[in-house]
Amino acid sequence: MSQKKLEPILITSLFAVAAIGGYLLTKSADTTEVTTSVPVVTKPMPKQQQVKTKPLTRKTNLRKTSPFTAELPEGALANERLILFDNDTDYQTFIAELKDRGLTLLGSSNSLRAARVRLGQHANLEGLEENQLAYNYLVTPPTPPDANAQEGALGFGPNALLWLGLTGDNSSWGQGVTVAVIDSGVTDHTSLNNGNGSLSIIELTELANGAEQLDHGTAVASIIAGNSPITPGVAPAADILSIRVTDENGSSDSFTLAEGIIQAVQAGAEVINISMGSAANSIIVAEAVEFALAQGSVIIASSGNEGSDQASFPAGNEGVISVGAVEAQGEHLDFSNSDSNLDIVAPGFQVNAAWGSDLLIPFSGTSASAPYVSGAIAATMSEFPELSAAEAANVVLSYSNDSGLPGNDADFGGGILALDRIMERNTAGIYDAAIAGQVITGSGASTTALITIQNQGTEPLINSPVVITSPNGTQSNNISSLLPGQIHTFSVPVSVPTDGSTATISSSVATTENDKDTRNNQRSIEIDTSNP
Repeated sequence: MSQKKLEPILITSLFAVAAIGGYLLTKSADTTEVTTSVPVVTKPMPKQQQVKTKPLTRKTNLRKTSPFTAELPEGALANERLILFDNDTDYQTFIAELKDRGLTLLGSSNSLRAARVRLGQHANLEGLEENQLAYNYLVTPPTPPDANAQEGALGFGPNALLWLGLTGDNSSWGQGVTVAVIDSGVTDHTSLNNGNGSLSIIELTELANGAEQLDHGTAVASIIAGNSPITPGVAPAADILSIRVTDENGSSDSFTLAEGIIQAVQAGAEVINISMGSAANSIIVAEAVEFALAQGSVIIASSGNEGSDQASFPAGNEGVISVGAVEAQGEHLDFSNSDSNLDIVAPGFQVNAAWGSDLLIPFSGTSASAPYVSGAIAATMSEFPELSAAEAANVVLSYSNDSGLPGNDADFGGGILALDRIMERNTAGIYDAAIAGQVITGSGASTTALITIQNQGTEPLINSPVVITSPNGTQSNNISSLLPGQIHTFSVPVSVPTDGSTATISSSVATTENDKDTRNNQRSIEIDTSNP
C-alpha cells in the first residue's frame, strides 16, 4: 500500500432515511405465528426506500437546547469551552478579540464557525449567548473488553470473513473507494502493504517527544483493507485515509473528532469509520456529522464496550450507522452496548488484526465490529459503482441476517452483517431457509420460545416445513410462503421442568428446493431452570 502524508484542510450539512415493516398475525391452538415483510432493496435503489438508519433530519437545534451550567458535566474537559457562531462576521470578530477576553485559542473550525478555547483566570465571556457555549468532551477508543468475554464465547481468529459468507476472491473489493479511519493513526503494516490501495495520513494531534502512536487505528484499518491470509480485510483494494485524532495515551476530544470528520470529507472520503466514542452527545460532533452526511459521506461508529443500554457517541448520533458486536456463534457479546437505535452487528471477539508494523493480535470489541461494516460498504460501492455511499450503506443494512428477537432489537439492531447476501442479492435461483433466531422470553408458567425463520435467499420459499421440539413435545408446522428477506416467527409456550433440570428447545426448517446453506437449517437452545 503506497503511502502519502496530507496536510490538514477544512468543512459544510444531511440525508434522510426510513424503515417500513408489515406484519401478518395468525394463530393456531398452541403456537402464535408472525410473518414480517422486510423491505428488499434492488439496485439502483429508489430514493424513497433509503431505509434502516436513524432519522437524520434534526428536530431541534442542538445549539438551542444545549445546557451550560457552572457545574462541569461528566467527561467535560476542565477550563475549556467551545464557542459556536451562526455567522462569519461574529465568528471572525470573536477570534480577533480572544486575547482581550483572557482566552487562549486551542483550535478553530471555519466550516463549523466554532472555536475551542481555554479559559484564563479572568476569562470574559460577556456578550455571548448561553446557546453559543458548549463543553468539550473526552473521546477515546472503547475500553478493551475482558479477553474472555462471557462464558462460552468463541473467537473468530482469521475466519471472520468466511463466517460472514465470503468464499470467493475479494481482492478487488473497495477499489476506487476512500475509507477514512479516524482513530489513533495507522502504521504502514505489512498486511496493508500487500493490498492494492493506498495509505494517506493526516495528523491532527502531536505526540509527546519520544512517544509512539497507539496501534488501535492500525488494527481497525487492517479489518477494512488488510490483504494477508492471517489478517484478511473486507475491502483490501480500498484506499485508507488515516486521520490521527488521539495523543499517545489514546485520548481525544469532541472538537478534534469533529475536525477529523471535516478533514475526512474534505479529503474525499466517502466512508468514515470511527471506532471511538464518548458518553456525551457533543454539539460540535453532531454538526460535523450533519456536514458529512450532506456531502454524501456515510459514517460508521462502534456502539461501545461498556455493556450499557445506550450507545456511545457518535454511534448514538442521528444518521450515524451504529455497530454492535457478536461472537463466532452469533451471540450478542455482553460488553457490546445495546441501543434501540442500533443498526447492525458484526464480528467483535478475538478477530485477527494488525498491530505495530508486522505484528498480529486477537482484537476484540465493537472497535473491531465497525470496520467490518465500513469495509462492506466500500466493497459494495466498488462492486456496484452505480450506488452512492448512502445507497451502498442501505444495501448493507437491508441485507443483514435477522437475529435475536424478531426484527430490529437493541442487541442486534437490524441483524448480522451478511456479505454473501449483499453480493448475491441480484442472483436468481438462491434458496436459503434459516433458523435466524431462537429466543426464550418470560419465566415459569409464562416461558415462551420465539423461533424465527428467515428467507436468506433470492427466491420465494413455498411450503417450508418447520419442526419445533420442546418439553411440550414436537410440533410440525408449515410456512406456506416466505419472500426473500422476510421472516416468520413461531411463538411456542414452554412447560419448564420444576425439578431444576435443563430443558432443551430445538427447531429445524427445510426447503422444497436445493438449500444453499443447510448449516443454518437447525438450532437448539437450553433453558436453565435451576433459578426459576
